[in-house]
Amino acid sequence: MKQLGAVAAVGGLGGLAGCTQGDDSTDTAGGGGTTGTDDGGNGGGSGGAPEYQLVQLNPPPTTLDFSSEPGSRQITMVTHDASTSFFDPTIGGLHDAASQLGWEATFTGPSSGFSVQEQVNILDSVVDSGPDAIATTIADPAAYDDVISRALENDIPVVTYNTLALDREQMREKYDRALAYTGQDQVAAGYVCGLSMLDNLPDDASRVTPGLSDPGHSALSARAEGMEMAVQQNSDIEVTDRLNYTGDSNEGVSRIENHLTANPDLDGIMGADAFTWFIGNAIANQGMADSVVGGGFDLTAETLEHINSGNLKYTTGQDPYSQGYVPTMQMFAYMDRGMPPKDYPTGAEVIDESNIEFAQNRSGGWGQLREYHGA
Repeated sequence: MKQLGAVAAVGGLGGLAGCTQGDDSTDTAGGGGTTGTDDGGNGGGSGGAPEYQLVQLNPPPTTLDFSSEPGSRQITMVTHDASTSFFDPTIGGLHDAASQLGWEATFTGPSSGFSVQEQVNILDSVVDSGPDAIATTIADPAAYDDVISRALENDIPVVTYNTLALDREQMREKYDRALAYTGQDQVAAGYVCGLSMLDNLPDDASRVTPGLSDPGHSALSARAEGMEMAVQQNSDIEVTDRLNYTGDSNEGVSRIENHLTANPDLDGIMGADAFTWFIGNAIANQGMADSVVGGGFDLTAETLEHINSGNLKYTTGQDPYSQGYVPTMQMFAYMDRGMPPKDYPTGAEVIDESNIEFAQNRSGGWGQLREYHGA
């Protein structure tokens, strides 16, 4: 039975909000990063330490010039999956920032789908080409070590966005610095998604399923963990095993439909990624919009349309626009003004029937923005 929804449980996120992208983000004196406290980070005489980000000042590989117009630079942004429209807002944000700065910008990554190895190979080529700055996702805790170290050794600053499989202490050990991250705390975002599921479930709900397209993707697994945590901590609803629905639409929708028909007592299913629209397709195909609550992540056009039509009840956004815009602006501030990049949390934006009209209007502009920039 449902016991506690998002409004009542939101205070429980206080301890999560200080976590960034890894499993252990605590810092000691002399380090850099954020640390969450079990009092929610309020500090202020309560006896607990406040949340903080201690910034490590590494001089940029440039000569600062405060008396003339900054010159043009070239930034390359690399993703683990360039095949999805999810990154359209990111590309728009990258080019908006670059245009404002007079920089050149490139967005690249595996064109056939998620691939860590192909991304690392692309990063190797990017380092060889010698851009002024690199922004990259890091979807594996070890695979990127050599190429990122090589970039830094060649005086190419690196920041991260969207996905980061390392905590700040691990990065300091590997790279002698904590790379700034623009994106969600994946566990906390999953928690918000789980609370939204509870808000949409009927009072007599008893079973929900978390799903994801790639169990080996660190960010998706962290989101699924947060979703499960929210349901388990705030209700007595059973959470089933995670459903791997893959990144293939035909296979994914089929797996979800099979899961729905094999579990007639299922009350809800939530996805951890941009393929949440597979859930909407499956629910629509089975005519279950009135009996199964569907929700999940990201703001693809397909997912938003399913919310508009009622096949999905909600989705959780992560501000992909800022994931392109902010790293670019941070690189300018670092390379031309000496201010080191810092973690920028993009939060968790819940889209449902109350705001779907604006969300769809906004979403419809990203392709136009890419066309405007010739990207």
